Amino acid sequence: MFEFFSTKGFKGYVKQAQKILDGNWTGRYTKPSPGLYPHQWHWDSGFIAIGYAHYNEDRAMQEIRSLFGHQWENGMVPQIAFNPETLGNYFPEPDFWQVPGGRLTSGITMPPLHAIACLHIYQHAKNRRRAHDFLKEMYPKLMASHRYLYLHRDPEKTGLVYIRHPWESGLDNSPSWDRPLKNIQVDKTGLPAYERKDLMHGVPVEQRPSDEDYDRYVYLVDLFRKNLYDETEIYRQCPFLVQDVLFNSILCRANRDLAQVGKIIDQDVKEVEEWLAQTSQAIRERMWSSERKQFDPIDLITGEQLPTATAASFMPLFAVAANQEQAQLLYERLNSVSFCALHQGNCFTIPNYDMARNDFDPKNYWRGPVWININWMLSQGLKSYGYREKSDAMKKDMIQLPVRFGFHEYFDSITGKGYGSDSFGWTSSLFIDLVYEYYDEDKQALNWLGRSKSRKLKDVKILNEISGVIPVPAEELAPKLMSSIGELKDMFYSMDRGLVDYEAMKRSEEYRSYLESAAYLKVFDLKSLMTREEKLAFWINLYNTIVVQGIVELGLNSSVREISNFFTHIAYNIGDYTFTPDDIEHGILRSNARPPYRMSPVFKGGDPRRVYMVEPMDNRIHFALVCGSRSCAPIRFYEAGAIDDQLETATRNFINSSEVVILPEKNKILLSEIFNWYKKDFGQRRDIFRFLRPYLDQDEKAKYIDEHMDTIEVEYLFYDWNLNH
Repeated sequence: MFEFFSTKGFKGYVKQAQKILDGNWTGRYTKPSPGLYPHQWHWDSGFIAIGYAHYNEDRAMQEIRSLFGHQWENGMVPQIAFNPETLGNYFPEPDFWQVPGGRLTSGITMPPLHAIACLHIYQHAKNRRRAHDFLKEMYPKLMASHRYLYLHRDPEKTGLVYIRHPWESGLDNSPSWDRPLKNIQVDKTGLPAYERKDLMHGVPVEQRPSDEDYDRYVYLVDLFRKNLYDETEIYRQCPFLVQDVLFNSILCRANRDLAQVGKIIDQDVKEVEEWLAQTSQAIRERMWSSERKQFDPIDLITGEQLPTATAASFMPLFAVAANQEQAQLLYERLNSVSFCALHQGNCFTIPNYDMARNDFDPKNYWRGPVWININWMLSQGLKSYGYREKSDAMKKDMIQLPVRFGFHEYFDSITGKGYGSDSFGWTSSLFIDLVYEYYDEDKQALNWLGRSKSRKLKDVKILNEISGVIPVPAEELAPKLMSSIGELKDMFYSMDRGLVDYEAMKRSEEYRSYLESAAYLKVFDLKSLMTREEKLAFWINLYNTIVVQGIVELGLNSSVREISNFFTHIAYNIGDYTFTPDDIEHGILRSNARPPYRMSPVFKGGDPRRVYMVEPMDNRIHFALVCGSRSCAPIRFYEAGAIDDQLETATRNFINSSEVVILPEKNKILLSEIFNWYKKDFGQRRDIFRFLRPYLDQDEKAKYIDEHMDTIEVEYLFYDWNLNH
C-alpha cells in the first residue's frame, strides 16, 4: 500500500516493527520480548494480534487460538501460558503457581481484550470468509471468558468485576494499588521462598516494582494456591479485591465488540447486550467521583473508592461508558499539565501518572512513563467522543517515540528515552496499527491517481440561489452574514474538536437562516470591505462556509474527493461575480498565485475580480482554510478584530499537530503536503524551517531545527481527505 503515496513516511519503521514481531514469534505465539518475557501473556497477545491483522491474518488468528488453548474449564483465560521449553527464566512459573490439573499457566487473568482483537482481525481481513469462520470458532470461547468474569468476579451482581491481584490489572505497581497493598500485613517469615528473575535481564532496579511490592504479590499467589484456586474461598479470604476502572472499561468495550461479533455470525447477543448495559451504567454511576471529577477504582475490602491520579481514570472513554459531561471533565484533566497538555512542549503525551504528584517518576514502570498500549486505547476513546486534536497529538507521540528511541516496553514521559524490554511486542504491533490507520483511513486517497471512481459536476453549482428569496441591497450585510455563520459555528462546529456535524446542520433552522443571508450576497458591494482584517475574516469564513455547504448540499459521505471538481464547481454569486472555493483561495487570499499542478492563475489578466485580492498574501491562511478533510486545518470562526491573533493560534496548533513530525535521532522532518503543494508561498527548505521555528513548541526539537537546517532530510506526509465529521 505504501508505494502509492508521496512519501516513504514510516515504511521503513513498519518493516522494523514487523522484523521484531518475526523475531519474537515462536511458531505458536509471540512472546512480548526476547529476554524478560519468554512466555505468552494474556493482553499482550490481544494487542499483538491487532497489529498482525493488517498484514498477516493467519498469525493474528493463531495468536488468539494459542492463548485460548489454555482457557480453564471455568472460562478463565490465564494471565500467562508458559512455554515448557523456556522455563527457568521467569518468576513465578508453574512450579510456584501450582494451579489445578498441572496446567502450565498462572492462576490469575488480565483485562479481556480479545473480543476487541477478534473484531479487529475480521474488519481488516482480506479473506472475509475465513475470518468469519474464525469468529464462529472463537465466539463461544469469548462468551465463556466473559461469563467467568460476571459469574465469579461479580458475586454481588453490580455490573463491575473485581481483580484479586495487581497483576490482573496489567498495571503491576500502579500508585492506585499502594493503599490496598499497604493494608496487607505480610509476615515475611511465613512467605514461601522465592527469587525474582525480572532484574536479571539488564533492567535497572528503579524501573521495576520494589521488593516490598513483590512480597505482597507473592503473598496473594500463595493465598490462591492454598485455597486451590476456589473462587468462593478466595473472595472470602483475599485482602486485595478491587473493582478496577481499566479492567472494567476494557470489559465494557469488549462487550460492545463481542455483541458486534455475535451479530456478524448471526448469534443471539441478548446476554452480551445486558452485560454491556449493566457495566456501562455501573462505571458511569458507581465509579464516578463527583468530588474529584474522575473515575476511581473501588476497594471492596473497605467499600470505598480509591482516589487515584493515573491514566486508568480516563479509560471509560475507551469503553464509551462516560456521559458527555463526564467526558468533557475527563478531557479537561487529561489535557492539563498533569498529563502533558497540548503544546506543553516539555513532555510526551500522556504519562500514566499525574506529573504534578511528588512521587511521579518518568521512568518507573507504571508510576510515570508513557505506555503505548494505554495511550492507544485512550486515543481511540478520545476519537469516539470527538476530541480529535488531543487524540491526534497522542498518535503523533505514539508514532514518534518508537521511531526516535526504539521499540521499547515504555518510555520516559519527559525525555522520551525507552525503558524496560527492547524489541517489545505490543509497541511494535500497535505502531503498525497506528501507521496503517494513518494510511488506510482515507478511502478516497487513490483519487489522486485516478484509481477510484468519482463523479464530476457538469456545471458550476451556485449555492446561494435560494428559492423564494429575492435579494435587495441591505445595509450591514457583511456583519449580518458573519453573524449567521457565527450561529452555525455555535450550533454545529465543535471548536475544541475541529469537526462539523453536517447532518444536524442540514436539518436546522439556523442553516436555513444562513442560506437566506447568503442569498443577499448577490447584491453585496465587495468594496465595502475596507481593511485588510475585514477582508481576511470575510473571505476565510466565506471559503470555509461554502465548502461546508457544498458537502451538505451534495450529500457527500466520506470525502470531498467524491466530486473530482468540487473546489471549482461549487460557487457563490457575490455582487456581479461568481466565486468558487478555488477563486477565493488562489485568486483572492493567495493574491492570484498559481494553484498547485496548474499552468496558470485562476484570474486571467483582465479579470475584474483581481481588484479584490488581499495583498500581500499571508501564508498563515493555509492553516485557517478548511477543505472539509481531516488533514486540513480544524474549522474555526474568524473575526476582523482578532484575525491576526487567531491566525497565529491556528498556525501554531497546526505546526504542533501530527502534520509536522520532527525526528532528531533520524535527522528527518515529516511535513504536511501543504508545505509541498505551496512551495511558492513558503519557499524552499530553509525558508520553511524559518517559518516553522517561531511556532514550534520550545523544546529540543525546535533547537534541533535551528542547528541542522542545512542537513535535515524532508519528507512529506500522506494527506487524509476523509471528511472532518
